[in-house]
Amino acid sequence: MRSIVIVKTSAIGDVIQTFLVLEYLRKKFPSSRIDWVVEEGIAPLLKAHPMLDQVIEIQTKSWRRAPFSRETRAQFKAFVKILRATHYDLAIDLQGNTKSALVTASAKATIKLGYDWQSVREKANLIATNTRFNIPFSNIRLKYLHLVQTYFNDQIKFQAEGVHLQLTSVEQERLEAICPQKSCLQKPCLQKPCLQKPCLQKPCLMVCFGSKWANKRLNETTLLTLLQNIAKEYEFSFLLIYGDNDEKAVAESLSASLGARATICGNLSLPLWQALMWEVDGVIAVDSAALHLCGTTRTPSFSIFGPSLASSYKPPEDRHLAVQGACPYGRSFTPRCPVLRTCATGACIRDLKAEELFIAFQHWAEMNLPSVKIC
Repeated sequence: MRSIVIVKTSAIGDVIQTFLVLEYLRKKFPSSRIDWVVEEGIAPLLKAHPMLDQVIEIQTKSWRRAPFSRETRAQFKAFVKILRATHYDLAIDLQGNTKSALVTASAKATIKLGYDWQSVREKANLIATNTRFNIPFSNIRLKYLHLVQTYFNDQIKFQAEGVHLQLTSVEQERLEAICPQKSCLQKPCLQKPCLQKPCLQKPCLMVCFGSKWANKRLNETTLLTLLQNIAKEYEFSFLLIYGDNDEKAVAESLSASLGARATICGNLSLPLWQALMWEVDGVIAVDSAALHLCGTTRTPSFSIFGPSLASSYKPPEDRHLAVQGACPYGRSFTPRCPVLRTCATGACIRDLKAEELFIAFQHWAEMNLPSVKIC
């Protein structure tokens, strides 16, 4: 196998969940060329991945706004020229929808691998592939991996080692400034104000409470109570991550209640965020890009799910433990609740009690961090 192209164009979380396939392919074919087609906005993440040879960017959002404009035609022509510059032995369509079919159909590839009628997301995708398999939906990461392993008739369980995304010099400088046991007295912290103490105190839990969907977020009072219970029983410090001003306000409120044990950190690129995940002892998260990013490292995670199934979306390894909230209205779903975006209460996750979450956390900590002293 001399050359492979992966077609997984969006979204960020979905692309991150596909890293397992890339790691598998790179180990199986260490000298092969492996390229990836992705949306322009996600390209910087993939360009930081050391196992890729080329990232080919598309701009379907802007193309859809003006599909027949001269600019769109020129951009699409340029994209196809880059894509078809290489004749691939294998094109892998992991997205399975109409958009990815356009990309896969445009590629020059001997084998175009995808899902069959039973498991493809959108039937139009079948036009673009010539080798198809039925991969029943289980864990999304394993679904992607199983498609590729099925093609290679590989029955061996793949053990992922994780990946260290490459950092720019600016990202590396900031990592060194907030890395464990790096004192602000030795190097000024890039997160102001400088408190003249280690920015990240070990042992440390990274807390990623944010999600773009309100119904995936834990109740703030419940989250605070959970963290306070952890602080009473364990010597963990907390690194509170925020992504926008609203999340920053929540982080500041949590930090004020947790005191010296908490540090807030924001404005992180995805590679820098992932590098920090390698450094902490564990990650607490909801179903979000943060959890998926943690799954690309060896760091264990404790996650909380409501309107999406933990069995489908949490990283599959045993070091990752998830708590699943129950729908009080008796609604069942696979893999996401159909009213995830519109449910007025979000009760499946917001009604979770801090006490039951803490019991699950204790079990997770005993499995993954047995050396952490109990206060």
